[in-house]
Amino acid sequence: MCDTVAEVRRATSRPRWLGLYAATLPQLVALAVVEIAGPPSAVRAVARCVFALGTFAAMGCWVHASRAALDLQQWCECARRSVTVRVIESRRPEHPHRMAQPVMVRSEADEDTLVGV
Repeated sequence: MCDTVAEVRRATSRPRWLGLYAATLPQLVALAVVEIAGPPSAVRAVARCVFALGTFAAMGCWVHASRAALDLQQWCECARRSVTVRVIESRRPEHPHRMAQPVMVRSEADEDTLVGV
């Protein structure tokens, strides 16, 4: 039997479909208006491209923002018991390492000139 914690977590992380509709529906309506209104061919072609690309960009942004929720939607109820996650904590050094200072040596050609190595 699955944990109740997993069910609560699953219920709270659902894709926000209203956001997808709000992002794409106005652009699709505008595309339909362009088709019905019938402006000149050059304007119509540009408007079609702008609204179509805008719709696909909005859908892509929504999928990117909802990727975790979409992934959790595919999981079964008992996935929490069968999935193992290993967490490796990073340890920061207690004292940051200082950058090595360049070594200054005298050149053989001119003893007054210092050359960085």
